[in-house]
Amino acid sequence: MKFYKLVENAVKPDGFWGRLMIRSMNKGHHELTDWALSHLDIANGDFVLDVGCGGGRTVSKLCELVGSGKAYGIDYSELCVKNSKALNNKNVLCNKAVIKQASVSELPFDDNMFDKVTAVETYYFWPDKLNDLIEIKRVLKPGGKLLLVFEMLYDRDDPKKWEKVEKRLSIKAVTENGVTAMLAKAGYVNITTYKKEGTSWLCAVCEKENV
Repeated sequence: MKFYKLVENAVKPDGFWGRLMIRSMNKGHHELTDWALSHLDIANGDFVLDVGCGGGRTVSKLCELVGSGKAYGIDYSELCVKNSKALNNKNVLCNKAVIKQASVSELPFDDNMFDKVTAVETYYFWPDKLNDLIEIKRVLKPGGKLLLVFEMLYDRDDPKKWEKVEKRLSIKAVTENGVTAMLAKAGYVNITTYKKEGTSWLCAVCEKENV
């Protein structure tokens, strides 16, 4: 029962079990996030958005990478926003980090605002993946890059690996081909995927066409 209560709060953390889930996400996604970010060329002065910022650990990492730039985070969980702001308190106070409650389907930002956008372990939960990717593309600058990060990669040799989590949360593990096809359909270009040997980790980097 404890396992299921914790897992259920991966969707939209709330209350006691939500707080535990946020701690678990910050700790459990640490190495995955570092590995994925190594494939994204974040430069000094970049404006970067983390979609589904959870407990705020990725926003904290981005603050270190952007130098004179700025890191933003959004999450549709009020508890996640509260915890993310607390973790990034100093950066929020000096206006190097901005964290808002919002949905990926309706980002509260201007067109062509961000150099980079990241999404760590959140794509599974998006309500309308195609249109949500298009919405992210709207806020990216021409030539800007999107990084999608996954741990739940479908394994042909172990097709039931994620079955319990999939059923409990009504989500599906991704496939490499499925992710690249969806990104292409949403109009992204220069799509590249990376997998880490010995893990189920996958990340995809793509660009908004520079026109």
